[in-house]
Amino acid sequence: MIFRPHLHPAARFRPFVPAFGLALGLGLLPGIAAAQTPADVPTPPAAPAHLRTPDDVPPLETQLPPPTDQPPPEVPLPSPIPLGRGFLVSGALDVRTRTATTGRSGGFWVNTVELDIQHPITSKRTARGNLFLQLLAEDPPDLARGRDVQVGEAYFVYRLPVEADFGSTAYLKVGQFQLPFGLLAVYDPHLLILQPLYAQSLGLRTDFGAALSGRLYGVLNYDLSLTTGTGPGHIDISPTRVYSFRLGRTFTTRNGVVNVGGSLLQGRLPITDLSVADPFAVELPPSGRVRPDRGGFVSKSRIAGDGSYGFKRTTARGEAVIGADGPQRVLGYYAEGDYRFTGRTSAAISRSLFVYPLGNSSATRESLGLTYASSANLTFRGLYQYLRDVPRDAGGQVRHRLTLQVLLRF
Repeated sequence: MIFRPHLHPAARFRPFVPAFGLALGLGLLPGIAAAQTPADVPTPPAAPAHLRTPDDVPPLETQLPPPTDQPPPEVPLPSPIPLGRGFLVSGALDVRTRTATTGRSGGFWVNTVELDIQHPITSKRTARGNLFLQLLAEDPPDLARGRDVQVGEAYFVYRLPVEADFGSTAYLKVGQFQLPFGLLAVYDPHLLILQPLYAQSLGLRTDFGAALSGRLYGVLNYDLSLTTGTGPGHIDISPTRVYSFRLGRTFTTRNGVVNVGGSLLQGRLPITDLSVADPFAVELPPSGRVRPDRGGFVSKSRIAGDGSYGFKRTTARGEAVIGADGPQRVLGYYAEGDYRFTGRTSAAISRSLFVYPLGNSSATRESLGLTYASSANLTFRGLYQYLRDVPRDAGGQVRHRLTLQVLLRF
C-alpha cells in the first residue's frame, strides 16, 4: 500500500518491530510518516508464553524514536520472531527483473536478502533505548562487482534524561544509520523501486557517526547528526565529516495531514557527476554504501525543503534541493503523487531532475508505478521509467526501463 489514512501518532509507531527496511509498507513509497524523532508509542506485544522470561515483561510506558518508515495500517506487518532473551528477528527477500540497456538486463536476480535483529533496552518496565542490527546480502544490478554482504544500519539509541514537562525529548543514536536529511529523514527507501534524489545529490544514504533527535516543546521535530561521510562499512576518523540538521513539523487538519521540513548539510561526500566514462545515474545498493565506480570525494553543501500531504486516498510528497559541489552550483527536485484504488492496489507517478555542477550535465526521471499487496508477507510492484542522462561535455541519452519486484517479508 502506498497510502494510509492518518492515525494519531500513538497508534502509528511500533518501536519493537525492526522496521528499518521491513516496514516499508506495501507501496512504491510509504505514506506520510513522522520524522526520526520521538513519539508516544503503544505497548508492544508480549513474547509467546513458552519463550517469555522475566525480562520480557512488556513496558507500561514506552517512548522511543519511531522508525523512519511507517507500515500502512490496512495490512499489518508480519510479527517479528522472538529469539533468546528479548531479541526480535525479522527479514525480507527482494527479487527483481528489469529491461535495461545498462547494467544487468533480463532474467531475475536477488537484489537483497535482509535480516534485522534488535534488542530493546528497558528499565523499570520503561523503554530506554534499543540495539539494532541490519544485515544485507545484496547484488545491485548497476555495479559490476557489487555482490556483497553488508551491514545496513547498526546502531544504539538511548533516551537522554531531558525534562518532559515542557514537551521536549532527546535521543542519542550512535552507529551506522540513515542520514536525517530531506525526505530521507522521514522514510527508508532501500527496498523500494522508486527513489528520491539521494543517489544523485548525496552519493550515499547511510553513514557512520552520532545523531541527536527529539521534539522541542511538543511542536518541532529536530534531527542533528555528525557522520564520517565515507558511507557504510567504513569507520574513518579522517576530516571527511558531514554535518546534517533538520527541523520538521506535522499539521493535522480536517482536509488532511501536512508534514514539512527544512534541512541543511555540509561536508565531504562522494562524487556523483556524470561523465563520458560514467554516463548514467544509477541507484545506490540497498546498503547505501559509497559507489566504488566514481572515485573521490568533494565538498558539498545542501539546503533542502521537503513536504508531504495526505488526504483520503491521495498522497503527495516532494523535495527541492540547492547547494554546491565545491564552487559549482547544483540543484534538483523530486515530486510524487500516489493514489490508492483499493486496500491492496495503488499507483504512483513521479518526476525528478538533478542538475550536476559542471556544464549542462543533468539526470531526469519520469516514473509510473503500480503496487499489489496480496498479504502482509507478499508484495508485487511494477515501475516504468523514462530516463534521460546528460553527461558533461557529451550528448544526452534516453532510456526506457521496466522494473518488476517481488518482495517477501517474514
